[in-house]
Amino acid sequence: MSISELLIGCKFRFSQTPKPLVKTLLCFLILAGIEARQQKAHANTTTLEAGFAKESITPDITDPKRPIWIAGFGQKRQARSIHDNLWVRAVALSNGSRRGVIVSLDAIGFMHNDILDVRNAVQKELKLDFVIIASTHNHEAPDLIGIWGPSLLKTGVDSRYLGLVKSQTVKAIQASVAALEPARLQRMELPNVGADVLVDTRMPQVFDSNVRALRFISAASNQNLGILLTWANHPEVLWNANTAITSDFVHYLREGIESGIQYADTTVQPGLGGTAVFINGAVGGLMTTLDSTPVVDAVLNETLLTPSFEKARAVGYRVAEAVLGGVAAGAETEVTDNTFHWTSKSLLLPVDNGKFRAAAMLRIIRRKFESGFKTRSEVGLLQLGDTWIGTIPGELYPEIANGGVEAPTGNDFNMTTPVEVPALRTVMKGQMNMLLGLANDQIGYIIPKSQWDEKAPFTYNDEPYGEENSLGPNTAPLIHKALLEVFASAQAEQ
Repeated sequence: MSISELLIGCKFRFSQTPKPLVKTLLCFLILAGIEARQQKAHANTTTLEAGFAKESITPDITDPKRPIWIAGFGQKRQARSIHDNLWVRAVALSNGSRRGVIVSLDAIGFMHNDILDVRNAVQKELKLDFVIIASTHNHEAPDLIGIWGPSLLKTGVDSRYLGLVKSQTVKAIQASVAALEPARLQRMELPNVGADVLVDTRMPQVFDSNVRALRFISAASNQNLGILLTWANHPEVLWNANTAITSDFVHYLREGIESGIQYADTTVQPGLGGTAVFINGAVGGLMTTLDSTPVVDAVLNETLLTPSFEKARAVGYRVAEAVLGGVAAGAETEVTDNTFHWTSKSLLLPVDNGKFRAAAMLRIIRRKFESGFKTRSEVGLLQLGDTWIGTIPGELYPEIANGGVEAPTGNDFNMTTPVEVPALRTVMKGQMNMLLGLANDQIGYIIPKSQWDEKAPFTYNDEPYGEENSLGPNTAPLIHKALLEVFASAQAEQ
């Protein structure tokens, strides 16, 4: 129906309305509603396009005057060798009316001000509605935060390397957009993957061990373009004595999905091809494979106890095998709705952590304060067809995501009722609900306020870890509240 026909219909329908202004307003509202429905119907029938790209962010460790400090454990851990390349991997999405990119970095974290630098370099030029940049939280990669340098009083960030990460991220985003082509989308959620290699080091025992995956298939060739997946585990299987640059278990996870499960010259299970993009989930708590955690390599029939690349391979292959098996078993569901929408919310978070304040003031951490000791961060939601993808700016405790927040005796605020309820995934309305950890920032641990515990008597009779690497006790309530507002806004628009 044409606009002129709609206008005639409006005039006829409200011909008895006494006031011309009221008549005009009523017609305008009807037209706006019809146009919105038409746009939504059009968007649902447009073609989804996807494009993948990757660029190396492996550091140069050959200059003795510019040592590269490895992040994730203590200070003064200098990189001595390269085991495998570090990557920035990007997937671009378009449906004709909207376009955006999701990026994964092999890094301990990438701060919000650095995210904004990358966005400013590409968003306008490439006409991107959203740019989501998340870190794998790799504990065997160069320090991009600052607190793992040669000493407590000297930053671990090499400015030249930081510049490389930014420029290569821009390049990967540009290449992914250039690679856009018509694609089909499949989603898949696999429950309780690798639970035997995961440890929750803090009560209550709540995991986020499901694998959630989005696979993009070329409409022209029917070949796998790539896959975006989440799973929650600290990439620190190699632990604190390692001095080789590596992406830890993530390297084997991606290689297993792309090229297959391989031992020496034998391919145990073929891969999917394309590009695998891994983003971590809710890793707070903390979700990890400890140095002493036994990991069984089923192919070699060995139980691996101490940190090694073989142990990292067994952890990464555990996830890759689950993904390959799920695809082979037909566990995927086709997503036919090609609409997507990005909603984000900027927020100021108080920095109560005295060490973080001092590190920022001494420029060990390159972070600015606003309104006193507050720092700017962001949460967001990408609605991609029937999948909801929430972005979390740090290491979320899984109980905030999935439920199970407690108020144990001994918490520092004597709270008897949790604050961070309802659980985020119970509010999200997608057929599959993904949460991308360390997305668009790295602010450290996001701990339920009713579980905050710096002072004795300690909860669960055990002095916990996490508070020393958190902004403060109000971080989780503020982020939880902001996400609920973003989710509510998205539902209202629907």
